[in-house]
Amino acid sequence: MTELNLSKRDAEENLEYLENEDDLDTMLDGMASQIGWIIIHYNSLETNIAFCISDMVSGDPFQDERITVFLAEMQYSGICRALINLYGQSISYGDIETNQEELKELEKNLVECGKRRNEYAHADWAGLRENNYVCVKTQAKKSGIMERYRKFDHEKMEHDINFICEAKDLLENFHENIIFQLNQ
Repeated sequence: MTELNLSKRDAEENLEYLENEDDLDTMLDGMASQIGWIIIHYNSLETNIAFCISDMVSGDPFQDERITVFLAEMQYSGICRALINLYGQSISYGDIETNQEELKELEKNLVECGKRRNEYAHADWAGLRENNYVCVKTQAKKSGIMERYRKFDHEKMEHDINFICEAKDLLENFHENIIFQLNQ
C-alpha cells in the first residue's frame, strides 16, 4: 500500500520514525534530486500556464506585463481555472476543432499536477518514517487529527516527474492547436 490515512495517535503507534540521523540523511539524500526535479518541472508548467493565458488574452508584450500583475497574485488553482475557462469560451464560441472532453482531460491533468506537487512541497520530510512513509497532509477533524501518509520510492517519484512533464506537453500541444485555429 502506498497511502495510509491514520489518526495522529495511530500513526505514532504504528509508523516508526527513522531514529538514526545518518539513516535519515542518507534516505533524504537519495530522494532530494527527484524532489527537486518535481518542483522544477512543476514551476515550468506553472510558467507555461501563465504564458498561455497571456497568449490567449493579448499576445502583446506590454499587455502581457499587465496580465502578469494579476497572475502573480493568483495561486496555481486559480491560474488553471482561468486558463481552462478561456479555452472553454474559445471552444464554445469559436470554430475550434476540439471538444470539451479534451479540455476536461487537460484540466484533470493540471489539477493532478498541483496535488502531486503539493504532496512533495508540503511533506514532512524530516519526519520520514520507516518504509519511506511521509506525512503529506494533516487535517483537524471533529474526531481528532488525521494524517495522510504516502510511501515514496524512486519509481513513484519518477512516475510523478513524468506525469508533470507529460501534462506540460499536453498543455503545449492543446494550446498550439487552439491558437492555430483562432488565428486562421
